[in-house]
Amino acid sequence: MSIEPRCQILVEYAKWTARAAVAAGSPIKDKETVYRLLDGLAFSTVLDPSLGPISCKDFNEWHARQTEDLCNRAKLDLPPKWIKAHGPQFPVGWGAKLINVFLKTAVYAGGLGRKGLCDVLHPPLDNGLKKGLKKHFHGRPDMLGKVDFGAIRDIKKYPRYRTVIEGCRVAAAAKELGCCSLIEVEQLAGLGLRKDEPPPGELVSAICR
Repeated sequence: MSIEPRCQILVEYAKWTARAAVAAGSPIKDKETVYRLLDGLAFSTVLDPSLGPISCKDFNEWHARQTEDLCNRAKLDLPPKWIKAHGPQFPVGWGAKLINVFLKTAVYAGGLGRKGLCDVLHPPLDNGLKKGLKKHFHGRPDMLGKVDFGAIRDIKKYPRYRTVIEGCRVAAAAKELGCCSLIEVEQLAGLGLRKDEPPPGELVSAICR
């Protein structure tokens, strides 16, 4: 089957960025295993534009199924040290991050996917985003209780992950952020990581005028 070169490049790059995003902290980080886990997911369901528009409900249901499927398959590849320290489960937090970074690259940055998909993508969770949310919304305990998830490995079950995303959704709706979609709450990740200067920083300021 002939594959359009740009699509092929984007998908392979999305797999690379997903693997790079879990290089620190995840119990599974080697290229062969991460790529095999991603290749086993039903990405065509959300990426094939011939299937028509996708709703937020449809995407969220797809995301839950695929995350749980990935985590179930990943259990077979967990190293003994991880199992001894944390148990025999691959955390939903890490499974969701693999999926979310892949989609961030392929869809938000690359433009692939069904109509409406970009609007419903979940932001990849990390400490930078968590700290940025806590710093920017320090006066919103109702929302902060949802997004203060500890470490990614502590998001063990999908209901807990869903609660974090609900908190991110509240943040994305804040007028001062100017988000056009849920994933754009990730702009706060830089706020959580920078100590010497506030974002956007010199490079972004020079490019995004």
